[in-house]
Amino acid sequence: MLEARSNANPTVYEYDAVIRSSEIRKGGAYVPFPYEVRQEFGKGRVKVHATFDGVPYDGSIVNMGVKNEDGSVCYIVGILKGIRSELGKDIGDTVHVTVQERE
Repeated sequence: MLEARSNANPTVYEYDAVIRSSEIRKGGAYVPFPYEVRQEFGKGRVKVHATFDGVPYDGSIVNMGVKNEDGSVCYIVGILKGIRSELGKDIGDTVHVTVQERE
């Protein structure tokens, strides 16, 4: 029998981020992922397990056309309105974020 092998990056990335408003989806919000996504994961879209102040969320790190101040691509993780409500936080507030790749 073959063993299942995970190609997922086991690193847990942990940082604080300010919740930003999404210009693409009305009412949407995100936090930037402050690492080089392609360098860390070898791809541009990454499925992840994330937490925001300890509240779990399964989503993705994606490029939604957001740019950093220097013009480079800003990869983001969306933060659902329900999670923001649960935390009592909204656009402009800081959250503690953990992110780990999932299969």
